[in-house]
Amino acid sequence: MSIQQKLATPLLLLTLSVGLAGCNTTPPKPVQPPLTEAQKAQKAIEDKGHTVLEDGISLYQNGYYSQAEAKFLSPDVWAAGDATRVQALKYLAFTYCVSERKVQCRQAFERALQINPAFTLDAAESSHPLWGPEFKIAKSTVK
Repeated sequence: MSIQQKLATPLLLLTLSVGLAGCNTTPPKPVQPPLTEAQKAQKAIEDKGHTVLEDGISLYQNGYYSQAEAKFLSPDVWAAGDATRVQALKYLAFTYCVSERKVQCRQAFERALQINPAFTLDAAESSHPLWGPEFKIAKSTVK
């Protein structure tokens, strides 16, 4: 076998692999139309509400319950969508429970369930001795 023949096979394979690498097997993503001014305004409201909620969760996790409560009750949170409001109500309920306000804790859970009847706590949350029982009561009263 000549040197040209020995080099031709790897060169052919390299050429084919480079050529095939350029083949795109996934369809292109559809181009999304630009947001309208109303959609941009709603997105800004959602983003602001989510940011305030995240600030409140951070305060809650660091033990600043009264400051967290103020964040969860912020008009920015309540102007946002249902998912943000339900999360705020969940943490508001936790805040009420750790500050020994069981009735308000239960009422916050009830309100979250009214917004989203499928709302639930994860396993660790639902077994918590402070708010687990309050959530179960709220779940049984909201139909």
